[in-house]
Amino acid sequence: MVGEQIDALRRIAGDRVANRIVRVRDSGIATIIGGWPQSFTAERAVTLGFRADPDFDAIVKAHINDERGGMFVA
Repeated sequence: MVGEQIDALRRIAGDRVANRIVRVRDSGIATIIGGWPQSFTAERAVTLGFRADPDFDAIVKAHINDERGGMFVA
């Protein structure tokens, strides 16, 4: 899944941006993720009013628009 996210970033922002990512295991982050609920399904999320983005490209684009004002450093 992380690889798919990086691929989406590469498609949207290009190699120079995606190549800044350094994949390093962080035990603190692993502990946080390990504590996330395992039974939270997409169907449950919809009943709570969440809606899914269609793909990682849409998530990257939304982040750039919402958090970066539509801009990123290439």
